[in-house]
Formats: sequence, C-alpha cells, structure tokens
Amino acid sequence: MRVFRLQVAYDGTAYHGWQVQPGLPTVQHELMMALASVLGTACPTLHAAGRTDTGVHARGQVASFESDTPLPARALVPLLNRVLPGDVRAIDAREAAAEFHARHSARARRYSYRLARYPDVLVGRHAWWPRRALDPLGLARSTQVLEGTHDCSSFRSAGSGPANQVCRITRASWSRWEGGVQLDIIADHFLYHMVRNVVGTALAVAREPYPAGAMRAVLAARDRAAGGPTAPPQGLVLEQVFYAEDVVT
Repeated sequence: MRVFRLQVAYDGTAYHGWQVQPGLPTVQHELMMALASVLGTACPTLHAAGRTDTGVHARGQVASFESDTPLPARALVPLLNRVLPGDVRAIDAREAAAEFHARHSARARRYSYRLARYPDVLVGRHAWWPRRALDPLGLARSTQVLEGTHDCSSFRSAGSGPANQVCRITRASWSRWEGGVQLDIIADHFLYHMVRNVVGTALAVAREPYPAGAMRAVLAARDRAAGGPTAPPQGLVLEQVFYAEDVVT
C-alpha cells in the first residue's frame, strides 16, 4: 500500500468546514468523492493537517491517504481537478514515506487573517470589515508579545476536546494588503478558534494606551473570558503546513 501526500486549496464559503458531516457539503467529502472517481475504488480514508471550520479557506491544506493505485503521484493533480468543483483545487501530489500522516507528522502551521479597511463586495468572502478604523501599529504591538511559548487558554473557545494548551508561536505579525491589514501567525499547534480569538482580542486591545501590556494581561489570565470576541471565519486562511523537511520561518 502506498501513502500519498496531497496539497489542496479551497474557498470555504460554500462548505461546512473540512470534516465530513452527514447531509452537509464539506471539503473532505468532495475530495473523497473525487479520489474514488480517479482511483476507481471506494473512498479512501483521508486525513487532513487541519480541520478547518465552516467558511474558512485554505491555500496549503495537506491531506494524506493510502492507495494501491498504479497511477504515478504526478497524475493525481490534473485528474482530480477535472472532477473537483471549481472552489476546491488539487495543488500538488507526491508519494510519502509509509509513516507519513498529514496531521500527526506536522511540525507547525501558518495561518493568515485579513481585516478590511472598508466594506467591499469583492473581498467580503475573504476578509472581515470590523466596522472600525484599523490601527496597524496598535495591532502589531498587541500580537508581538505572543511570539514565544505560552499557555494560550485565553484564546481557546469552548467546545473543543482535550488539547495541550501550551503553544509555541514563532510568528505573530501584521502586514498591509491592498484592502487592509493581514495577520500572519505560525505555531506548533493551534487551539480551537485560536486565530480568530487572537484577532478579536488584538482589535480590542489595540485601542488601549499600552496594547502589548493589555495582551500580556489576557495571556496571563488563562481564561477565555479575558479575551476579545471571536472574529468571523471568512478572513481566515490555512496558508502552509510544515513538516520535518521544511524550514519554519
């Protein structure tokens, strides 16, 4: 049996997240159906590096599956894209080591979140307008203190299963894009709704006289009630998943 590593991108607007849910459109379901069609077998079990939520997008999602197909890995991308819907695309396919698992083998993940300066119908599916003026300097000061190893309980929403709440964050910085500002954040793992909660909290503390101190207080509280609101999903993108052979920057 061969193990395949598949990179996919998708616009999550029309989907109830990655994971299969009975009677609901999901990215995992679309990919499993496409793989069954291409491989000519029953739907393979498909593991993802991150189970993105309803409305969340991806450019660098990674999935793994096993198959005894004689097809070369390079043939999978064009074959899958012929049968996948237009808002789900295969980007890369390669054969992996027998022990490779998209989620368990991951060393870190990079997410981005876009905030818009003003309402724009052309970007509203992929950015959030928070109905306030953006303070890029305040946002930068608020998140720079997150870089390092911290108990991130203050950014974990209720409803998730047990998880290690200590995260090693190697990047939490803002940059400009043509419509506003974008957070780029890399960590060894993320808690439930963590990035969206970081964004909501950063917006709240950016207005404080000392945003960095306010964010440190939120971290120290280790209590979700100390943080800001949860930002909506449409601004969030899973950009990249890092494995042992990758350099995390």
